[in-house]
Amino acid sequence: MRKEITWRQLKGLHQLYEGKSTRVKLMSNVFVKNVLYKQRHLLKYKDGNIDIIVKNTGFNAYFEEHLLDQFEYYAEFFQNAGIEISARRTYSQEILETLILIHKNRETLRQKLSTPRIFSSIFFENKDSKFLDGKPQLKKDILTILGVTKFPRESAKDQQYRLVVDCLDPKYILLCENIDFLKDPFEFRKNHIELWYLGGNNTKKLYEVPIDKIKFPIYYVCDWDFHGLEIYTRIKEILGNKGKAITLIVPTNPLLKPIKSGKHFSEWKVESLSGLERNAFLPGEIQLIETLINSNKWVEEQTIDPISIICEKKV
Repeated sequence: MRKEITWRQLKGLHQLYEGKSTRVKLMSNVFVKNVLYKQRHLLKYKDGNIDIIVKNTGFNAYFEEHLLDQFEYYAEFFQNAGIEISARRTYSQEILETLILIHKNRETLRQKLSTPRIFSSIFFENKDSKFLDGKPQLKKDILTILGVTKFPRESAKDQQYRLVVDCLDPKYILLCENIDFLKDPFEFRKNHIELWYLGGNNTKKLYEVPIDKIKFPIYYVCDWDFHGLEIYTRIKEILGNKGKAITLIVPTNPLLKPIKSGKHFSEWKVESLSGLERNAFLPGEIQLIETLINSNKWVEEQTIDPISIICEKKV
């Protein structure tokens, strides 16, 4: 499902796939109007009624190839999560993936549930911490998924947890510093990559992970700044003590950003290699770190493509 398409619009497209027409206002979506309607000519307005959209030859084949499996993925989630499947839900893909992530880890989250504002800052980090306050239906759906009636007034003392997005036939584990990749796991799942998230700085949870849970080659993707790389050195030590190796994802053609950009607060130190443990890194990794330090830049995790790197290595 493309990020621009809401659940309501995807459901409208599925309605077209199963039938002949829909009254869902699909043309208000930029992708639908520009690509499906104007470029590919897969949709058109019904003759004499612009409130109804009908499909042209080729629409069903396109939907089957690009959107059907994703529609079924989300529809199954709504059914299993106890949330009514309704076109009135205008949730974007990002919101849907966040809900799915919460659903898949609901047992862990329910045991250590935080206040709504802390919960919002973790799962909707690009939004304000008050995000859920203005989204009563979304908040209600989250509580339904978690199987609770309300958020607590105070957060649990132990906020350490490991979130996991499984896949049917895992061959690799990707440990992520940030939560974003877990919200959009579709391509990772197709490439047999299981996603883990420890809450950024929460490396202690790795001590509790049994060795038999780490059956596959494990990779780490992070912001290439002091904070992200320092976390990596701790993770590498913990896994090393378990007799497990980890591979740091090194960005190819990295997009370097000024150290003071956006909401980025991690800064390089004046010490050699910014005080990072040099023995934890390979020569090529050290070279990139030194380039970043000398230019006072960093690389954001979300600009890295871990799938192509992992599949290329084929460990």
